[in-house]
Amino acid sequence: MAEILIVGKGGFGDWFPLLAIGQALRQRGHSVRAAAEAHHASACAQAGLEFHAVGDGAPAAREGAQGPASAWAAARGMLQATLSPQGLAAEVQALRPLAEGADLLLGNQLAYAGSLVRRLLGKPWVFCAASPLAIPSRLDAPLWPYLQPAQQLAARLGLPQAGFVGLARLGTRMLMRPQAALRRELGLPASGHPRFEAMYSEQLNLLPVSPLLAPPQADWPAHTRVTGYTWFEADFLGDEAQARALREFAQAGPAPVVFALGGSLRVRPGSFYERAVQACRHLGRRAILVAGRQLHAGLPSGQDVALSGYLPYSKVFGLGAAVVHSGGIGAIGWGLRAGVPQLLVPAEWDQFDNARRARRAGVARVLARRDWQAPDLARALGELLEDQALRLRCEQAAGVLRAEDGAAVACEAVEQLLAPR
Repeated sequence: MAEILIVGKGGFGDWFPLLAIGQALRQRGHSVRAAAEAHHASACAQAGLEFHAVGDGAPAAREGAQGPASAWAAARGMLQATLSPQGLAAEVQALRPLAEGADLLLGNQLAYAGSLVRRLLGKPWVFCAASPLAIPSRLDAPLWPYLQPAQQLAARLGLPQAGFVGLARLGTRMLMRPQAALRRELGLPASGHPRFEAMYSEQLNLLPVSPLLAPPQADWPAHTRVTGYTWFEADFLGDEAQARALREFAQAGPAPVVFALGGSLRVRPGSFYERAVQACRHLGRRAILVAGRQLHAGLPSGQDVALSGYLPYSKVFGLGAAVVHSGGIGAIGWGLRAGVPQLLVPAEWDQFDNARRARRAGVARVLARRDWQAPDLARALGELLEDQALRLRCEQAAGVLRAEDGAAVACEAVEQLLAPR
């Protein structure tokens, strides 16, 4: 059996695919360790992975307030947390002794230190992208954060999207010049764009998403596998009493609408939940609001509203007549598996592109931020709930998604890579 080191950074959505694969590898008899930020210790413990704290990444760096100035401040904070040359050098130093005894390293799109250490030590490397945006294709050009308004204008004018891939590559390359300098200091040769080619593996790249959302592209890096979703049940979130209370609320009347914001809106939702409840009341619908308990005192209340702390989406999404969320790729997957219509309200990072993919697949509608006022939200929800064709597509997709076992597919690919030649 192999010694495998998983390296990753980011939020739960960035980590859960790695954890699902790591858990499955451990169940197959491999020794699996995880090197991650301290706030992932509980998740790694649930997966049964030996945990090593590496990096001082703060979740707060991903938290954004409302308004352009604060959004840019949040973006800078996120970039400083993940692209700091000083922090990256420290992570490389901490990771190196952990990686020396490993037979293989597995890392996500924020595991810059892992991608450097694998080259320093000459270790096999498996890249695991949390979302399709990490492996962009010119043949299926994604929507980029901060570029997507211009992209949508170009689409309305009938202009091609492929050029925006080059623009995004140029911008991120400029941002990562200090990381390129660190690579030179470590004596490593240039190996393509530090955000893309330098992260990719020459041996195996995994995209743990359904082919329904991300069909393979001819210009992807070699040895890329779309595995299907890797389902990780985050049981360390919430408790059974909370889940039971939600089930009782849902069963006590017509199916509610579930609202579960992600990304920076998870911690700073502004007035969105107030508008959401207004929209539901206009439609005569009840609501479940999923938010951190520290936010509950400021959220709407009433017999038609249930407040919930964080729970695994598998225990929440199936309770609703529809689900409204920010468009995280994992949340889209759980919504598809539950077979419920989804209204996506993307606000940052890969959410715009994920929402594009779900809308293209015919299983979700998308509401732009300018339309988040209660009347527009009520209109969009009403149209979603009345769209019987979309509901049928969601029910059909649910059967496909429930059959996906991306963790097993990923494990088989990893074991083929490790097999003696």
